[in-house]
Amino acid sequence: MRCFDRKENPPGEVNLPQDWKLTLEDAVQQGIAQGMAFMMNASEGRAPAQEDMPQNLENLTCKGLYMLKGDFNMSKRFRERVQVGQDRGGRPLYKWAEGNTKQELQLNVSKVILEAGLLDGFVSQSSAKANAPTVESFIYETYIPTFMNGLSETTKANYHQYITLNIIPFMGNMRMSDVNVSTIQQFYDWMACAAQRGRKKNLNEKTIERVSGLTSRIFKVAQEMKIIEDTPFKKTLLKITAEKAGHHTALPDELVARIKKAIPGLPKADERIYMALLAFTGMRPEEVRALRWQDLHLDQQYGRIVQAVTYPDNNHAVVGKPKTARSGRTVLLPCVVVNVLRPFQKESGYICGGEEPWCYSKAHRVSKGALKSLGITGYTDYDFRSTFGTQLKESGKTSAEVADLMGHADTRMVETVYAKTRHEGVMKHLQSIEEMNDCCS
Repeated sequence: MRCFDRKENPPGEVNLPQDWKLTLEDAVQQGIAQGMAFMMNASEGRAPAQEDMPQNLENLTCKGLYMLKGDFNMSKRFRERVQVGQDRGGRPLYKWAEGNTKQELQLNVSKVILEAGLLDGFVSQSSAKANAPTVESFIYETYIPTFMNGLSETTKANYHQYITLNIIPFMGNMRMSDVNVSTIQQFYDWMACAAQRGRKKNLNEKTIERVSGLTSRIFKVAQEMKIIEDTPFKKTLLKITAEKAGHHTALPDELVARIKKAIPGLPKADERIYMALLAFTGMRPEEVRALRWQDLHLDQQYGRIVQAVTYPDNNHAVVGKPKTARSGRTVLLPCVVVNVLRPFQKESGYICGGEEPWCYSKAHRVSKGALKSLGITGYTDYDFRSTFGTQLKESGKTSAEVADLMGHADTRMVETVYAKTRHEGVMKHLQSIEEMNDCCS
C-alpha cells in the first residue's frame, strides 16, 4: 500500500500526491478504514472534490468515502451515505446524513429515509394497526348505530344477543387489526363448548353460523372503511365443529288433537286466547303477542300480520316490523278460534294485553301456565308452528302453498323442516297404497 506524508499547505489550498487516487483505491480494496484518515491528514482536513473521485468506487459503501467540500473533523463528525432511490437508468441515488455523535447520525439517517418516502407504506400500516379500534368500540360506536338501524326489531334483538353473549366476551378487548384467521377458529371452538363456561348448552352448528355471519359482516365493514387491510374470515381455512342443529319439533298428531280439544276449556282467558291463536293458526309467538283487535276480521275468519313484539332487554315489549317482508300476511281463523275470541272482542287494543302488549314477564307467565295446564312437556311455543306446517304438508298441500300460509319467502324451510318424514305422515298414505293394490285382492 502506498502512503504519503502530510505537507504544509497555504490556507484554502490542497496539495495531494499525484497518485492519490490509486492510493485511496488500494486502501479501500484492502479494507483499511484508516485510508480516509490518511486523506484527511494529507489535505489539511479537506476532502477531494466529488468529480475527482474514481468512477469504479461509485457504489462502495465505506462510511465517509465520498465527502462534500468543506471542513471536516473526523473526531467530531460522523457521516453516512443513504440510498434513496434509483435514477432512470437504474443507478442508485444517494443522500448524506451527518451527526456529531452516532446517535445523532442514526436520527438523521432516519430523517433522510422518511423524507425520501421509503417508509410511507410501512409507517401508515403500522400507525393504522396501532390506532385500530377494539372490536367492542367499533361495534358499539360504528356498526350498531350505522348498520343495524334498518333491521327489524326481532333481528336486532337476535344480533344484540350474538354480540353481548359471544362476540364481546371473546374478542371485545382485541384491536380489529389483531384478529386473524386463527382467532376466528378459536372463536368457533369456544362457542361450541359454551356449556363448559356456565351457559345452558353448547351452541349448535347453525347458531355458530349465524354468529359467524354477523361477525363477518362487522369485519367486512371495517375493511371497506380502511380500518383493517383484510377480513379474517377465510371459509376454506375455517371449520365449525359443533353439535348439529335441531329445529323445532312437530308434536305427534294424537297429542295435538288432545291439546286442541282442551284449549277452549282452559279456565284462564289469557291462556285460552294465546293458545288458540298459537295452535290453530301457525303464527309465531311474537306475532300472536303483537296482534290487535283492529287487525282481525272475525266474521270473515281472517286476520292480518303487520307487526311483531320482541323483548330485547327481557322486560319491556318492543313493537316492530314482522321478521321478514313475507311474514306480513293473511292468517286464517278456524271457527274454534273465532268462538274463543268473540266474547272478548274490542274495537282496538292488543289481544294479548290492552293499550300495550304484554311485558316479558307477563308473556312468560301465560306461556308457562298454559303449557302446564295442558300437560305439555318437552315442547315449546314455537313447536306449534312446526306442527302446523308439518300437518299442512302431510295433508297434501304443496310446498309453495305451505310457504304462503306460513309467511316464508320460498319453499326451502318447508322442504327442509316441515317435510321431514314422520311416522304419522307415512301412515296417512296407507289408504292410497291400498287403493293402488286393489287389483291384487
